[in-house]
Amino acid sequence: MAVERTVEFVTEVMQDSYHTTGEGTTGKIRLNPRGEIVVPDFFTQLVLDGRVFNASNAVQETDETIVETGRGTANINPSLLLDVPTGTTVIPLEVIVDFGNTPGTSVDMVFTINTDDAVRYSSGGGAITPINMRKDDPRSSACLFKSASTQIVASSNTDDDTIYCSMLEVEATPRTTNAGLPLFFWSSRLYTPPVLIGPASFLVFLTADTTNDQELNWSVKWAEFATTDIT
Repeated sequence: MAVERTVEFVTEVMQDSYHTTGEGTTGKIRLNPRGEIVVPDFFTQLVLDGRVFNASNAVQETDETIVETGRGTANINPSLLLDVPTGTTVIPLEVIVDFGNTPGTSVDMVFTINTDDAVRYSSGGGAITPINMRKDDPRSSACLFKSASTQIVASSNTDDDTIYCSMLEVEATPRTTNAGLPLFFWSSRLYTPPVLIGPASFLVFLTADTTNDQELNWSVKWAEFATTDIT
C-alpha cells in the first residue's frame, strides 16, 4: 500500500523588505502578496552574486581600431580574446561592437565568434582588466582578456568551433542606415551559449576585406564560476 506524504515548504511574503540569511543556512521561499513564487531572472541573479564581468575599450573616452584584415592560418589573429584558465568555467553572455565617433571608409566585414578547448594567447594585444558588474567588486576575474589595439598573436586552433557569424557592408556613414542599432550584437538570450570549462577560450574576429579605418567601441560580458561549483 502506497504511503501518501505531504511536503510543506516554508514561504514568506517579501515585497516591501527583504529577509536575508547567511551563507550555508536555511531560508524561506519568497512569495509576492498574491502568493506567487518569486524567481529572479537568472542572468540578473548572476550579477547580484558578483559573478558577471565586463571587458570594454581600454580607454573609455577613446575609440579603438580592432579590425583584423586576416585571421591568419589556424585563426591566430583574433580581434578580441578571452582565455579561461584551468579551474575556472565561463558562460559568455553578450558581445556588442559599434562605431565610434569618427566614420571610416566603406568596407565589407565578417563578424565571427569561435570557441576552443585550450587557452590561446601567445603575444601582442592590449591587456584589458575585466570589471565586475556588481560595483562593490566582490570578486575578481581569473581570466585573461586581450583586445587587438595592437595585433593579438594566438596559438593555433585545437578544437576550434564557430558558434556565430554574420557579414555586412559597413558604410562610411553608418548611422544613416543603421538606425542607431549596434553594428554587431550577440547575446546568450538569443543564441545558445557555450560553457567554457577551462582551459578554454572565446575568440571574436572582425575581419574586413580591405585595410580599413573604422574606429569602434565594444563590450564583452560573461559569467564566471569555479569549475568545482558546476562539475
